[in-house]
Amino acid sequence: MAMKVLKLGIERDYKHFLYYINWLGDVCRKPKQGGADEILVLKAVNRDSSYLYFIDKDGDVSRSERPRHKPR
Repeated sequence: MAMKVLKLGIERDYKHFLYYINWLGDVCRKPKQGGADEILVLKAVNRDSSYLYFIDKDGDVSRSERPRHKPR
């Protein structure tokens, strides 16, 4: 289950752009047909390595726990 970290309400255009959170914690978008990245929000989150961060359907930053590998 995902937990909201930051409410942004970003209006997204999935037809022309890809939206993601980079390794620094910035919310970015990139044109699908090539081109430079555009940073929408600087330092939106402080990342923790035990969580996956993503932009949910409401345009907010959310996180969920990373799956853990089971020992064989």
